[in-house]
Amino acid sequence: MLEVVDLFCGAGGLSWGLQMGGLSVQAGIDLSPACIATYRRNLPGVEGVVGDLCSLKRQDILKFVTSPDNLVLAGCPPCRLFSQLHRRRKPLGEEFGAYLRLLWSLRPRYVVFENVPRIVDRGDAWGALTARLKRLGYFFSSEVVTADHFGVPQRRRRLVLVAARTPITIPDPPEANPRTVRDAIGHLPERDEAIPNHITMNLSSANQARMRLTARDGGRSKSPRVPFDDSYGRMEWDRPAPTITTRCVSFSNGRFGHPEYNRAITVREAAALQSFPENFIFEGGIKETARQVGNAVPPPLAKWLAQIILTHFHGGTETKQKPGRSEYRPAIPIAPPGFDVAGGEEGKRILSMQSPCAFGDKSHK
Repeated sequence: MLEVVDLFCGAGGLSWGLQMGGLSVQAGIDLSPACIATYRRNLPGVEGVVGDLCSLKRQDILKFVTSPDNLVLAGCPPCRLFSQLHRRRKPLGEEFGAYLRLLWSLRPRYVVFENVPRIVDRGDAWGALTARLKRLGYFFSSEVVTADHFGVPQRRRRLVLVAARTPITIPDPPEANPRTVRDAIGHLPERDEAIPNHITMNLSSANQARMRLTARDGGRSKSPRVPFDDSYGRMEWDRPAPTITTRCVSFSNGRFGHPEYNRAITVREAAALQSFPENFIFEGGIKETARQVGNAVPPPLAKWLAQIILTHFHGGTETKQKPGRSEYRPAIPIAPPGFDVAGGEEGKRILSMQSPCAFGDKSHK
């Protein structure tokens, strides 16, 4: 049986979707107590752990699974440094290095990775990840997909990667059959305190006036092609939503105005546009819950990734690779169950680093 541990699990969108797809999720780990409170509430029976990946060791992860040979290591390292909104190149930070260190020491059966497409522009991130996978001897496949292909009412583009010990390929996504903003939130009232998370940010008097002057159903208060021209705009009823971000309840931070009501969308509406059901409750204040929703992997996308893993697992080890979309470079053999993965000079060096967040050497970047 394949067992999932979800690193940087956030509110649990990836875990919940992988579980819907048929994988057995054992644990989610995140630094945020509020995220873990949401995770525990909505994934009963799964361990939600508040923890800093920079301090975790191999045994801290393996205690949740029966064997590394059954482990699916899922993870979405924070994408804020790679997003379009961060135009200046910033240092990568410790979190991504901690992820690579754990990947090296655990050597799981499968790897599931999701991030923003712009991560490929960072050699110290994408280059380090793919080099590490090659050095460990994994086959892997990556693809940029749009969430509306999976029934998510949102134009959200994400890069996904799956890796395995034998050839694996991400198939073409389903034909787009997008749901719309109306499909997702058209039934929700303007206000109802009885609906969990159905709250949004208050508007300043200036933004109240701006909102009243912005045409309903897709209007915007700025001319197209000016910087940040999507801010102070309304969503369109009969099209998918723009990408839901961590500031999705702020009228001034994107096209997050409700198509009809004179307010920004609520946390509950943002969650619906991410394809969370109404009984998935987010814990925390309004800014915290909006952040959880904006950072989440849409569960239907995660469900699709689980089905790719299970198809490969049950269907044998030999599948045809798609040129240019899958890569493999054998180097270090995958350790059989029970083998000490710290063996070998490289393994000893990685696992004995003074900084638990350091990763790789120049040959891996």
